[in-house]
Amino acid sequence: MEMINEWNSRKSISSLCNEWKKERPQFPKQNLLFLLYNVEGLNTHVADVDLLLSNYQPHICILTGVGAAIRKQIKFPNYHAISQPGTNSFGGVIILYQFHIECKVVEKDLNFLMIKLTSNHDDIHIGAIYVPPNSLPPFQLLSKYQNKSFYIFGDFNAKHINWGCKMNNTSGVHLLNWFESTGNEIIAPTKPTSKRSDAIIDFGITHDAKGWNTEVLTEGTSDHFPILFQSPIGKIEDAYFTKTNWKLFKFFLLLVHEYWMSLIYNLDEQTFFSLFSSFLSSLRDKCSIYENATKYRAPWPPELVLLARSVNKAKRSYRRNKTDTKLQYYLSLKEIFIDQRTKFLYEKREQKVKWIAHGHNLWKFAKPSFHVYSPQFKGIKNGSEIITENTKIVEILANYFEKHFHEPEYDKSNSEHLLAIERFNQIEYTPNMPLEPITMNEVQLEWKKFKPKKSSDSVGTSAFILKQLPEQYLGIITVLFNKCATKGNFFEE
Repeated sequence: MEMINEWNSRKSISSLCNEWKKERPQFPKQNLLFLLYNVEGLNTHVADVDLLLSNYQPHICILTGVGAAIRKQIKFPNYHAISQPGTNSFGGVIILYQFHIECKVVEKDLNFLMIKLTSNHDDIHIGAIYVPPNSLPPFQLLSKYQNKSFYIFGDFNAKHINWGCKMNNTSGVHLLNWFESTGNEIIAPTKPTSKRSDAIIDFGITHDAKGWNTEVLTEGTSDHFPILFQSPIGKIEDAYFTKTNWKLFKFFLLLVHEYWMSLIYNLDEQTFFSLFSSFLSSLRDKCSIYENATKYRAPWPPELVLLARSVNKAKRSYRRNKTDTKLQYYLSLKEIFIDQRTKFLYEKREQKVKWIAHGHNLWKFAKPSFHVYSPQFKGIKNGSEIITENTKIVEILANYFEKHFHEPEYDKSNSEHLLAIERFNQIEYTPNMPLEPITMNEVQLEWKKFKPKKSSDSVGTSAFILKQLPEQYLGIITVLFNKCATKGNFFEE
């Protein structure tokens, strides 16, 4: 309705195009966002992690207490995963990082994982750790990164009044002594991270804790709360893509078809071509929005997430009070959940197969698997010599093309050369000759042949946009072509 009102207002097409034109958003820079979560066995809390990743979209997620799920290699969309087993059934850590982040594994040990990534041209070390209860942190591993930029997050099971606990334990005392001797610092939340006590045992350690912000999230069904860490370091650039409502684009063109049909007869071909091209480009922008390319896909359906939480709740209830009634209730809920999840994944897979089978979508799916090989450029051959110096290569190519596009040199004593030059001059000075008019059927036939390529011209139109035009506009294209053909000098102006 807004577009129709703007079209009916007393504005020129040029001013309307300027208003509808959109600039691609600048890439905003964000500081790295971390998520730390002790999942108390990932097999039973996949839905929790899926929902957290969808809602908060952290750049890096550290999961501790993963358990037997390490062997299954559970995957989350838009995230790469690196895992490391632990020493007990609730040990093991996983680091999830977004696809556009590049990193490599530096060190692996039981319940410990260290990766290195580059941000703002600086290398930083990100670690995940799980310290089992009644155990000391592996100081021999932590001390290796003493003189480096490092950030290690995990469940330390270390309590001390210095970071908000009500009591100290042996692990907490040793960790505080290590801080004092090395000068390293703690990144600790201000609220308890364990649901079973008031202790803060999930936190991070670093060489510099200045500028960090933490937030304890009251979500999830694990016995630990997930924690968000907003860092002052590492800026990640987001990319955007254009999402166009082509149905709206075509509908609006149908509404204004009669206007453009009348305009083609009242304007010269040059003016109409420029105005119509600008209008198509601006209309595409008006019908488009810019989406974040790293936006996480939608999670499971709400009913499936609710069912997964009900299964986890029933399992925890059975663990606290092991009765046959609670066991049967848990097993029945689990069976229903598995059936619903299998049905959801099957329908999703079938939709993908159906999409692949339609038209030429198979190549959209398979094309990324094929890589064009281009041999390495080793220089340019000049006679028997291979020249590799850049300035000499540019000079040779410039001389070649300057001669290639220069007026031809001919032998004035050669009759064949003189005849060719005479015919060329006759063609050059021949007056413009109109072409035969084309029919709409010919235009429609060619219209179906050309490929909808997305590369745009100077005003922002492309073959893909032209391919979206309703069939009624083929009459306008026919009239425009015939006007150009009659005049015979369209491309000379």
